[in-house]
Amino acid sequence: MSKNGHGAPASASHDCDSRRRGPGRPPEMEECERRERILDAASEVLQQCGYHAASMDKVAQHSAMSKRTLYQMFHSKQDLFHTLINSRLFNVTPDECHYRENPAEELTELLMNLGRIILRPDRISLIRALITESQESADIRQILTRLRAGGKGNVLTSWLDRYVRQNHYVVEGDICIYSNMLFGMTIGDLMLQSLACASESTWIEENMRPRFHHAARIFLAGFRQDCNRSDSPVP
Repeated sequence: MSKNGHGAPASASHDCDSRRRGPGRPPEMEECERRERILDAASEVLQQCGYHAASMDKVAQHSAMSKRTLYQMFHSKQDLFHTLINSRLFNVTPDECHYRENPAEELTELLMNLGRIILRPDRISLIRALITESQESADIRQILTRLRAGGKGNVLTSWLDRYVRQNHYVVEGDICIYSNMLFGMTIGDLMLQSLACASESTWIEENMRPRFHHAARIFLAGFRQDCNRSDSPVP
């Protein structure tokens, strides 16, 4: 879902099925639009108040929703913030990549799309708040640990898995180790810079492509050397 510069949905109801409304009936907010508004409010409350001081009451006030509506969509405060962190930081689906005949270009484009999402100012602000809260909140630590344990389906791991199969490589050990290394040397490095000094988003955008392309070529060269070639195609 595309966002505007303030992190709010640019067209929150775009992905919703439209409902027929009777004459004179006031417009109803679609469920996915209510969900996004609540998550936006939860992000604001977390950054302004911290996790301990955050409450369903405050989120309801910030979202202009009733607390009953919140509990219909999220069973608890922890469930709400688990969903927030998962949807805004972990469940990232960038645009489809092209350059299928050139792995380095394809990987560069994937990293660019991923970087544009993760390195947005509103996401960096949320990450900064979570880092602060994780030192004090067992809840936040538990949420992050649980999500990280379920992170094997991330887009970089999926891309590497497909690349291995196409080239009939054999990888010893967990392929997630390689995707974590790739993330760290590209997006993770810029994320640390943004967290430390609030880098200008325009500076990041201008420097991402040459930096990511160089990193992708180095990574793939090392990755190929570290893999064994299979004699028969991998199903």
